[in-house]
Amino acid sequence: MILSLVSPLAACGDSDGTAAADTALADTSGATQDTLAADTTPPPWTPQTLVERGYVEVRTIIHLHSAFSHDACDDHGLDENGTPDWTCIRRMKAALCKEQIGVAFMTDHPNYMDEQPFEALLYPELDKGDELLESDGVAWGVRYPCPDGQGGPDGTVVLVPGFEGTHTMPIGLRQHLADMSHYGVSLVDGTADDAVDAMTADVRAAGGMVTIAHSEQDELPFSMIAEHDIPLMELYNFHANFNTVLGDNLASAIFALELFLGTSDKPRADLTALVMLDTYPTKALDKWRTVSAIRPITAFAGSDVHENVIVPAICAGSSACDDIAIEHPNLVNLLKNGGNIILADQERIDAYERIFRWVQNRVMVGPGEALPAGAEVALEAGRNVVVFEVLGDAVGASILAITGTEAAPEYHDMGSTVHVADGATLWARSPDVPVPGNNAYWSDGSSAAMTATLYRTDGDGITAVHSWTEPGTWVSLPLDAPGAYQMEVTLVPRHLLDELGAATDLATKSFRWVETNAVRVE
Repeated sequence: MILSLVSPLAACGDSDGTAAADTALADTSGATQDTLAADTTPPPWTPQTLVERGYVEVRTIIHLHSAFSHDACDDHGLDENGTPDWTCIRRMKAALCKEQIGVAFMTDHPNYMDEQPFEALLYPELDKGDELLESDGVAWGVRYPCPDGQGGPDGTVVLVPGFEGTHTMPIGLRQHLADMSHYGVSLVDGTADDAVDAMTADVRAAGGMVTIAHSEQDELPFSMIAEHDIPLMELYNFHANFNTVLGDNLASAIFALELFLGTSDKPRADLTALVMLDTYPTKALDKWRTVSAIRPITAFAGSDVHENVIVPAICAGSSACDDIAIEHPNLVNLLKNGGNIILADQERIDAYERIFRWVQNRVMVGPGEALPAGAEVALEAGRNVVVFEVLGDAVGASILAITGTEAAPEYHDMGSTVHVADGATLWARSPDVPVPGNNAYWSDGSSAAMTATLYRTDGDGITAVHSWTEPGTWVSLPLDAPGAYQMEVTLVPRHLLDELGAATDLATKSFRWVETNAVRVE
């Protein structure tokens, strides 16, 4: 395998690697004159990223629960009269603005949302400037304004309904399904193929597309995903990560939370995410890679935020926890009283704002395309990069294939399929050093240690084909073997050392930072 590496920060020097030195002769009677000749050597050719070609990066949330989900808003999304909890709704809408989200695909559970007039699912507040998006006079979405500097590229957020059943998660619906029974079709082993096909066709007819929620669960075989009209699936889900922490890894993770539960400003509350990402469930990622080797399918990160994480009072009225109270006083107080996990910033651990800030989908929308349709087209095409922004923004991460010549390159972006006979070249760019995201207290990400890795998935499994550690650097390799090629970037967050306070051990661990979608080769 021939591989080249091109860094934008190339140094000029002698053949032995030392810098060349030219000294101007000095005239003792006046100023010196620099006589160095300009370097006319052209820089190595590299592709243009999607942004450089005019695409617009739109931060997008997929898998979002609001008041019409029975278990959202601490299980009181609706009151006894069926009225939504507007305090919770407005927290959600404000959080989407603050975290600069352009499009949010809501996915409430169908046992409430399927009974509502479609417009009610949009939570429009027309007196506050919300604009209903309509087709033939029927509302299917809402666009609402944000304070200056917030919201998507145009300063607004677009909400579009969908729903989440058992793994079945249509997004972008323009109306209710024609057959109400399709709200109950589950994507699990044993569901009849014709039932799945009828449901996916109904979703398409309603203007949406089916995605997969909780891909990590074993009851959902990759073969079911591969064989049906399912264009997107989760490679990560924060709620699943919460369950991992509070389930299999409860003992170690819950003790690690102690440092984040007090009143000190360090470790920073948002960095609690690292406690969970240290137990990252990889089954969904591996399943997506396996399916992508069979057919095109877009990966995304699911927020799955409900604002409903509650710890039971397992130590109430008992001395069972007293032995650990000296070293873990904040934790014991939580376990004695139960309730929401409130961090040092006095905000709940699963707040809308916090989860939106931790991980986002960066959807690359075509030049001039309107939202939300442009985001939907981009998602189905595979133009999406998952970024765990709690570690910093990842500028410039890119993967694509090139055919043609440097003078007339033909771009095949994420989600594309090329053929071995095309003689294509894979190009991948590691992101720049981490850039502070929203609510970050650090400013310099240069001490972070990143590793970018190209993975190929084929019939023999998942193989790492190349890794490099230089930020902002393109690598290329010939696409002479079939498979799905994808870039993952991990990060050792040394740049967060000061912000982690006493939790410094987290600054020495490696975390997933970026997951691109795939370029496929047949």
